[in-house]
Amino acid sequence: MKNLTKYFLLLLAVSLFPWALQAGTITVVGNGAGGGPIFVTSTAASIAIGTRVRFGTFTDSAALTTAISNFLAGSADYTATFNALNSNFVDLGTSVTNYGNSSQSAVGGAVFTPSATQFGFNGITSLAINGAAAANYNTFNGSITGVNYSLSLGTGKNLYLWTAFNNELAIVRNADGTGTSSWITPASDLSGVTMNLSSLQSAAGGAMQNSEVLLGTVLDYASGSDLIKLQAAIPEPSITALSLASLCLVLARRRKVNKIGGRS
Repeated sequence: MKNLTKYFLLLLAVSLFPWALQAGTITVVGNGAGGGPIFVTSTAASIAIGTRVRFGTFTDSAALTTAISNFLAGSADYTATFNALNSNFVDLGTSVTNYGNSSQSAVGGAVFTPSATQFGFNGITSLAINGAAAANYNTFNGSITGVNYSLSLGTGKNLYLWTAFNNELAIVRNADGTGTSSWITPASDLSGVTMNLSSLQSAAGGAMQNSEVLLGTVLDYASGSDLIKLQAAIPEPSITALSLASLCLVLARRRKVNKIGGRS
């Protein structure tokens, strides 16, 4: 009798909530495997364990382009750019049916505790870069299960991966499927998506697709893992000019005071 009751409740749950058994898995890999690139700072230093790596979609592509252009031109600082990106971004994990924090696993390191909507650098990987001796770099590797694309982002949406550290930013996508598979939400919620940075390498020759690194500097090496350097903010020209003008004014006043005081 108890088994019949459980069976009845299961059928009732599926009939009332058909999405309950329709959920995919997002696999995220940025550990340099297969020579794939890893994120580093603009000075090639390792990014700290626990730094957030966000993956989802930018809802307004025009606004994304504008934010990137302004940041590169120095007309918007890091804070303004981060806020613009943040307000335009939907995480895989926001309003997703069947999303459970306990279902998110961090592989390769237990230092970082994932949040309900974001991932993070969670492992240490020994990698050789451009023929140099292998060194330890902080990387990320893991997955999120129970993702329902149709209720969160919709199907056929480009997926982006971006990170921010010490006033620097990087934004990556793989919309054309070069390498392994494209980062696009599938038509079926049962399907999985792998967001592996090694997907940014082409099938022939291993040349990284620079067009897929929307913000950051690509370093594509002949041997070992490649690098994606975060982009540092450029000082606003107006601020630089104002600072220079202020300095000139101070020096001029000091010279005038010295003359009045009889100093040469």
